[in-house]
Amino acid sequence: MPWLVAAVLIALVVWRMAYLHQVNPAFDVAFFGGAFLRSFQLGSLYALIALGYTMVYGIIRLINFAHGEVFMVGAFVAYFIFSRTPYTWPWAVLVSVLVAVGFMYVLGFWRGRLTDPLVLTGGALAFLASTLALRSAEYGWFWALVSSMFVTGVVGVLIDKVAYRPLRGAPRNSMLITAIAVSFFLQNFGILAFTNRQTPFRPDSFWTGFLQFNVPGGTLFTTWMVVLVPLVTAVLVIALTLFVTRTRLGRAMRATAQDAETAQMMGVNVDRVIATTFLLGSMLAAAAGVMWGMTFGSINQPAIFGILPGIKAFAAAVIGGIGSLPGAVIGGVLLGFMENFLTSLFPRTASFPGITEYKDTFAFLLLIVILLVKPSGIVGEDLSEKV
Repeated sequence: MPWLVAAVLIALVVWRMAYLHQVNPAFDVAFFGGAFLRSFQLGSLYALIALGYTMVYGIIRLINFAHGEVFMVGAFVAYFIFSRTPYTWPWAVLVSVLVAVGFMYVLGFWRGRLTDPLVLTGGALAFLASTLALRSAEYGWFWALVSSMFVTGVVGVLIDKVAYRPLRGAPRNSMLITAIAVSFFLQNFGILAFTNRQTPFRPDSFWTGFLQFNVPGGTLFTTWMVVLVPLVTAVLVIALTLFVTRTRLGRAMRATAQDAETAQMMGVNVDRVIATTFLLGSMLAAAAGVMWGMTFGSINQPAIFGILPGIKAFAAAVIGGIGSLPGAVIGGVLLGFMENFLTSLFPRTASFPGITEYKDTFAFLLLIVILLVKPSGIVGEDLSEKV
C-alpha cells in the first residue's frame, strides 16, 4: 500500500511537470532539476537538525525544545570565526589555556580522569591548535565548521549537565518545562553575546562558484553550495551511523535507548551515554547552522533564528518516526521537498499567484497527514510510548 501511494504521487508530479512545460516551455527539465537539487539541499539541513531531536528523545524520552537555539549558537559561533581578526599573543595564549582546560574536561568525562595520558595529550594538542588558530588571519569554511561543531557540542554537554541531569527521575513535565526555559535562556544569551541584527554570512568563494550540467532540452545552472551541502550531510550521517553501530559507546547508546535501567545494571554509564548524545546532536545542529548561513547568505536575530527551523525539524523527526535515525533523515528530506519542490510545481504565473507564501505551513500539513495515517511516523515503531 505505501508503494502504491508513492507511485500515485510520483505519477501526479510527472503529470504536473509535463503540463507546466506544455503551458510554458520555461518550465523544462533544467528548471525542475534545479528545484530538485535545492529541495535536497534544504532537506539535508532539516535532517541534520532532526537527528538531534530524535537522538535525545530516543535516549531519555525528552523533546528538547532548546535544540533550535543550539542550532542558532552553531551558526553564530561560525559567523564570529569567519569575521574575527587575529588575537595578540597574550590573548591567544590566555584563551587557548581556557580552551585546553575545557577540552580536557570534556575528554576526561569519557576517559574517567583528567590525569589520563590521552586527556593530557589532547589538552596539549588543543592548546597548540587553539593558539595557532587564534593567531591566524583567516579561517576557511572547513575550520569554521569544525570549530563551531566542537564549541556547540560542548554547549550541548553543558546544557545536559546543568539543566537536565539534576532532573533525572523527575516527572517528564519538569524536563519539558526546563527545556523551554533553556530555550529562552539561549535566546536571550544570544542577544547579549551576539548581535540582534540581520548579519551577512560569508562563505568561501568556491561554495558560491557556478556549476552547469547538460540535461535534455537545456543546461542546468547551479552552485557548488547546492551540491556540497547534501554531500557534507551524507558524510556526517554516515559517520554517526558508524559510530552508533560499530563502537562500544554506540552500542551503549542503543542499549540505553532500549532500557536505561537494565543497561545501567549491565554496567553502562548512562550519564556518559546521555552526554555523548547531547554532544553529537549539538555538533550536527551546529553543522546545519553553519551550512544554513552559507546557503541563505545571512543569519538574523538570535531570539528568533532557531525557532522556525527547529520546529520544522522536530516535525520532520515525528514524520520520519521520532527515535529513529533513518526516520529523521527521511523526514527531513521529505520536508525539504514539500517546502521547495512543491512550490516549484505551483509557480507564480499570470493567472496564479503561486504558493510560495504558504510554504512554512507545509511541514505542519504533512505532519497532520502522517499522524492521521501512520501515527508512528514513516519508519517509526511505537508512537504511543514516544509522543
